[in-house]
Amino acid sequence: MYSVGLSPHGQAVARAIVGRRHAVGVFDVPARAFDDGSTEIPTPVPGEPGRVVVVGAGIAGLTVANALTAAGVDCVVVEARDRIGGRLHTVEVDGHVADLGGAWIHHPEGNVLSDWVEHAAVPWIVDPTGTRFTGADLGEGRRLGPEELAGVGYAVFEPVARRVRADLAAGRPDRSVAEVVDEYLAEAGPPGAERDRLRQLMAAMVEQDGAGPFDAISARWALTEDMFVGDVVDHVPVGGYRSILSPLAAGLAIRLGLAVRRIEQTGDGVRVVGDGWSESGTHAVVTAPLGVLKSGAVEFVPPLPPQRQAIIDRTGFGTLEKVVLAFDEPFWRDRDPGLQHSVIYPADRREPAIWTWDFGLSPTLMFLVAHGAASSMRRDPLAWAVEQLEAVYGEPLPIAPTAFASTDWLGDRYARGAYAHVCFGERASDLDALGEPVDRICFAGEYTGSERAGYADGAMSSGLREAKRLLQQAAVRLVAPVG
Repeated sequence: MYSVGLSPHGQAVARAIVGRRHAVGVFDVPARAFDDGSTEIPTPVPGEPGRVVVVGAGIAGLTVANALTAAGVDCVVVEARDRIGGRLHTVEVDGHVADLGGAWIHHPEGNVLSDWVEHAAVPWIVDPTGTRFTGADLGEGRRLGPEELAGVGYAVFEPVARRVRADLAAGRPDRSVAEVVDEYLAEAGPPGAERDRLRQLMAAMVEQDGAGPFDAISARWALTEDMFVGDVVDHVPVGGYRSILSPLAAGLAIRLGLAVRRIEQTGDGVRVVGDGWSESGTHAVVTAPLGVLKSGAVEFVPPLPPQRQAIIDRTGFGTLEKVVLAFDEPFWRDRDPGLQHSVIYPADRREPAIWTWDFGLSPTLMFLVAHGAASSMRRDPLAWAVEQLEAVYGEPLPIAPTAFASTDWLGDRYARGAYAHVCFGERASDLDALGEPVDRICFAGEYTGSERAGYADGAMSSGLREAKRLLQQAAVRLVAPVG
């Protein structure tokens, strides 16, 4: 059912060594050259990088810090949380590994994250059954087989995308995905419940990809972006994303539990300030989530240019939530194998579809809850998830969950949401502008580039980009410990 992929270096995955510093001459570990998908050298910033303060220990911050440290640059990472990873957060639910943030390596071929996984010897799995979904229409009270669901989302996706491309070619204004989908379904869609399900499925696909409302996300941005090659399910790192982050963080100087309040630029350097602490350097790399910047929790002195602040304010940043249930045994696999990859259509047709996933490595079920369904889930995540399953089966569950975990990324003060999207009427180039430096302050993160916004590999690429900028190199080295 599953295949396990191992990089040539084997299965060794190092734990992060937080707070230790290694001079480049002491890095007795393999190094490999990486770039951000381009061999171009980014526009330089003033001054040579003598000491760099990185704000945030997510994958973007860890990447830039790893590359700078490998190049011999004095670098410190300050992180508000008591852990590394940011919105990549691996936990254990009753002893079973689960990722509450990013879980997949999407579109893995040609992906810098896949290259790092190989270099760091992180094992991964591929689920070949992931494109065979079953479903449950809670409004009609019936189950839907894989034949009925095969390709339905993409059957709508392609003709809708053609309309968006036609709008673009004709110079017509951008619209929300919801408007274009509704127009298509009204003209060419099937009748009744099938049409309702198609809309719910498209809403879920778009809201999960864009972490925002179906009626706010730009159709031009969401439906015409280029992707890397890969299946729907793609690759899943064994041990969760912490197995990817730990070797990236090994050997770095990381200070945890330090929330940044202010970033000051002086004539020849920067000062990053929190409550009762500060770090100074020649440059700073800010990788705080866009939601944090939108909230005003970090003050810039002097203020960011008005045009930059306007882009921050208008760029979308919504949410995608998860609920993970653990059981003593995976009762659904024998009773109902389709529940491993299932689409649940809520009776309220205004809500997007909900996905359930079972990676087959533990007796756990994960619910992906898109923007439009998240508010009802947050009130009582455990009761909500059990209610969904009992509605699918039409009867109480044979066994109760032993434990659960859930997210509230929107309410998390160090995230304020999941990831970025472009609202209709705005421009994808806004995301590229968010990656431009402001004097000695650089910016990295999943929202700082238009090509892979919202993806972990996009965040990693942005960290490489800023390391290239500071070092003025076409590629940089990343190091990973072995053993």
